[in-house]
Amino acid sequence: MAILLCMVSIYDTFFSSQHREVTMQAELFELLKTVLKARRMTYADLAGLLELSEPTIKRIFAERDCKLSRMNEICAALGLTLDDLVAEANRIDVQPTRLTDRQEARLAEDRPAFNLFLLLLDGMTIQAIKEHYQLEEQRIFELGLKLEKMGLAEVMSGNHVRLTAQSPVEFRRDGPLHQALVKLNMAFVRNTYLAQDTEHSAYLTQTRRMTHRTAQHILARLRDVQVELSNLARRDQLTQPDNALQSFKIGIALSPIVFSELLSLTEASS
Repeated sequence: MAILLCMVSIYDTFFSSQHREVTMQAELFELLKTVLKARRMTYADLAGLLELSEPTIKRIFAERDCKLSRMNEICAALGLTLDDLVAEANRIDVQPTRLTDRQEARLAEDRPAFNLFLLLLDGMTIQAIKEHYQLEEQRIFELGLKLEKMGLAEVMSGNHVRLTAQSPVEFRRDGPLHQALVKLNMAFVRNTYLAQDTEHSAYLTQTRRMTHRTAQHILARLRDVQVELSNLARRDQLTQPDNALQSFKIGIALSPIVFSELLSLTEASS
């Protein structure tokens, strides 16, 4: 039995960049609040340890935002490391949101609206989208209004489109968006296949004969890689500014392959 391992999509999950950064920071500060409460410490106590004013600490926690260096100082004052905090945050299970059948069906019927939804999920700004696709304000408004009617976004003043769908979003492989997802994933595989391998991107494929038991073992290891990728990416999202992050996609397919069903020996089909 031959097994083919290649880079194609198994899951179609998209994480909103803007929602991601806010959510990750919020989780860290909620955990810090839990630590303070467990140790019966007040904001004034923490301010004293950091030699800062109490209002400054209150503002940092209220805004749930500070520089990475300040976050490290807060952790150190509490006898923690940032890695400890991130590890605890990683234990929070983030379940992807699935759209309703109607939402997926309406996106499937309107490919431009679906594509705008994906671009916004990936964190691309409306201004960047307008410039890249050379779109007029009216076209952005029309597409944003369609997403709003689907319950996926809200059109703000200045034609700014804010997503309302909870992130991350997972699309069903067998749902109305099946063809669109196939096209997207095949384009990803093709582009990766044609591009030169680099230190941070590659196309990997290998065919070997093995037992079902070995294939099961390999699949389990691949699932471990998927979990590790999620954990490491989550750590980056918790500790790094959004402008330091870039979207990466991994697809894994492990399946028996029968070459006689794929290959022909007639010239007509060559």
